[in-house]
Amino acid sequence: MLTFFLDSNSDKSLYEQLYNEIKKSIEEGYLKKNEKLPSKRKLAAYLKISQTTVESAYNQLLAEGYIMSKPKVGYFVTTDLELLYTKKHTRKEVLDVKLKEEYKIDFKTNQVDGSMFPFDKFARIERDVILDQLKDNFNRGDIFGNYEFRKRIAEVLLDYRGIIAKPEQIVVGSGSEHLILLLVMLLGRDKVYGVEDPSYVKNYQLYNAYGVKVKAIGLDNEGIKIEALNLEGIEIVHTTPSHQFPMGIVTPVKRRVELLNWASLKKGRFIIEDDYDSEFRFSGNPIPAMKGMDKFDRVIYMNSFSKTLAPAFRVSFMVLPEELVRVYHERLDFFSSSVPIVNQLTLSSFLKSGEYEKYLNRMKINYKAKRDYLISKLLNSDFKDRIRVYGEEAGLHFLVDIETNKSEVYLLEKAKSQGVRVYGISEYFINKCDFSNVKTVVFGYSNLKEEQIDMGVDLLNEAWKNI
Repeated sequence: MLTFFLDSNSDKSLYEQLYNEIKKSIEEGYLKKNEKLPSKRKLAAYLKISQTTVESAYNQLLAEGYIMSKPKVGYFVTTDLELLYTKKHTRKEVLDVKLKEEYKIDFKTNQVDGSMFPFDKFARIERDVILDQLKDNFNRGDIFGNYEFRKRIAEVLLDYRGIIAKPEQIVVGSGSEHLILLLVMLLGRDKVYGVEDPSYVKNYQLYNAYGVKVKAIGLDNEGIKIEALNLEGIEIVHTTPSHQFPMGIVTPVKRRVELLNWASLKKGRFIIEDDYDSEFRFSGNPIPAMKGMDKFDRVIYMNSFSKTLAPAFRVSFMVLPEELVRVYHERLDFFSSSVPIVNQLTLSSFLKSGEYEKYLNRMKINYKAKRDYLISKLLNSDFKDRIRVYGEEAGLHFLVDIETNKSEVYLLEKAKSQGVRVYGISEYFINKCDFSNVKTVVFGYSNLKEEQIDMGVDLLNEAWKNI
């Protein structure tokens, strides 16, 4: 007779406990194939529970295929497969997971300062959306995303980036990973894609993972090299002309025109303009987007709310040329927008209310103050005579060249020994080369408080005292 301990005080019902115990006995090989189980009456009497409880447990096991019932004969264990996790084969798998290293100070670039986010106002907007708008959108969906949200995005693009775009051209997606996947399916895996080198390496990894031929294209002091695009046979180029990451290069109008002309010379060529942090420019007016100059309709504009609001929102968007809008409807109309409707409606109302513009203006002041404070600390550090700061006019990072005969690896390891994470320029190159003569460090600052900046520079003073 099966012996199980059933706890009447457990949060789980008696039938669930009995079901789990019998299931476990089958999986671990204590109950063999074709072995007969006790009748409901006998098992109920033995365990001092009701027959209904036994029947409920048996019915669940029947539904899942662990046992079978033979009329007027009884219940039998049945499984056509030898379970891989039976007791004699069970073993603990030790996964080789790289643990995240902890640092006292991390000058990372992909962060925002959440301390100034208007959580109360945003929560009220979301509540109103759920009460007033959600019911009208329960069964409504658009493959490009909520139409009202796309109208708001079009208004923001016109106001901030000088881009005239119809809502019908805008596609909303959950992060660059999703949008790049859509573009690969839209443009084709038979194309040759090009990404900047150095750059945000993840984009290269994404194109590669999505099964396309992707090549790393070098830069000069004006941005991506046009001659390299021709030499490598590039058909689709992913570029960041308003503020190149990580070099901070602003592509001048002459090179932009050359790039647009390159795209127009051959059918099927497109430029993906990644405008990821163009909103934060601290001197002069924002650099206009290349999409605003696009007379040939060859530019696919891409941006997100990750830098202006928070990476956790996972809301990105792109503006497609009209030619590709038609192709999208023909090839990809089975896709649904990957951003939940509540998120889209809430962000749409947030934009419409004017709170987004207010928040963005506050964050510009906040980030500029942090940037200035960090630069002043570096320029008054013990190693101030050995550094050159540049690329600080826009975005949420800048670069520091260090004059030393020590290697980049040495500098990073010495910083790490003091609990500080800084990022060498070599980390952003796809085609690795000789960095023995290059000592450039990328500093992010957006999520650091002044006291953390103080601590970080003090620790770097100790780490780099002998460079």
